[in-house]
Amino acid sequence: MSRIHLNRIDLNLLTVLHRIHTEGSLTRAGVALAMTQPAVSHALKRLRESLGDELFTRTTHGVRPTP
Repeated sequence: MSRIHLNRIDLNLLTVLHRIHTEGSLTRAGVALAMTQPAVSHALKRLRESLGDELFTRTTHGVRPTP
């Protein structure tokens, strides 16, 4: 199991993570955060790489958190 170093994570990404979780959509999260959808997608990619987890999976109705 790899170790997660929270001091290396950009804390602004946690705001993006929270908003994606709340909105269930990268597009709606972007609107709420005044970011473009590609910027939200890039932030999610950075989080996935930092945490070593997919975090969300796509569904026909947006995204849902992984178990």
